[in-house]
Amino acid sequence: MHRCTFLFLRRVLCSLPLITASGVLAQAPTDMQFVPSGNICVGVTGNYSFWDHYWEGDTLRINGNVGTVSRLQAMGGFNLGLHDRINLIVMLPYVRTQASQGTLNGQHGFSDLSLNVKANYAQLALGRSSLLIGGNVGCALPVSDYLVDFMPLSIGGGTVNLSYRQMLKFKLATGFYADAKANYTWRSNIKNVHRGGFYYDHGNAYYTDEVYVPNTLDYAGAIGYQSNRLLAEIGLTVFNTLGGSDIRTWDVPFVTVNSDFTTGYGRIDYYFAKPRGLNFSLVGGQTLSGRNAGKSTYVALSLNYLFALWAQPKPVQ
Repeated sequence: MHRCTFLFLRRVLCSLPLITASGVLAQAPTDMQFVPSGNICVGVTGNYSFWDHYWEGDTLRINGNVGTVSRLQAMGGFNLGLHDRINLIVMLPYVRTQASQGTLNGQHGFSDLSLNVKANYAQLALGRSSLLIGGNVGCALPVSDYLVDFMPLSIGGGTVNLSYRQMLKFKLATGFYADAKANYTWRSNIKNVHRGGFYYDHGNAYYTDEVYVPNTLDYAGAIGYQSNRLLAEIGLTVFNTLGGSDIRTWDVPFVTVNSDFTTGYGRIDYYFAKPRGLNFSLVGGQTLSGRNAGKSTYVALSLNYLFALWAQPKPVQ
């Protein structure tokens, strides 16, 4: 069965609910499925998220100056099998943001191009079950001159990101599985922001146009079932910014904000018998708890197609 699922898990499907709710592809940097050598999976994803409550520090608020903040994202990408156990994944999103109240205008445009190399390090047989061990090295950088200092309506963080993700997946012969992953992301400084200074380290003021942006750590776990035609999964993602400050009372967020949140999600994939190689994926979720983050709800739908380039078609591993 030719299988590819070009939707979900990121760098977090919900991403940063207050800063960027980017949809992330699956059968991509965050799972242990691999496109075989000489094959390619191309996909498009639509992702919609919204929130009208947000945590200012650990206080949940409603702000009539913005009302409901929504984010609509369309993303295209591909997953190329360089080897049966090594994949190259490229993704580019187009984002549009909007506030239902107040005078702030939403933003739109291409956000950050991401490139990832994912590898299957080992597959250990445990009776009729197996343990898969893999990792992913990724980078992301802005491709347009979007306005960074305009949260929560900016379309990206403006940083160059370098990341490494470690992944484990335990598969039973019955089709049930459990997986776990952890990802560390280094983020570059930002220069020439539209202000003469900023607050960091619990309110300390820095008067410079170069902003230090804290790095992040996220980790996730999921359980699910997979057959030749169907995949069903539920999971939990935890995102932690390693430093930064709380949003000041009734102030707008900034790129140095200490944004932490936990998101629960569900996912369903369906793989068509004809045309062979076609599948769709539906994901939805909710931010369950947070700090300096929007209480976001999201849904994402992707359509994907797997076909051979320079090799005979093979099923996804």
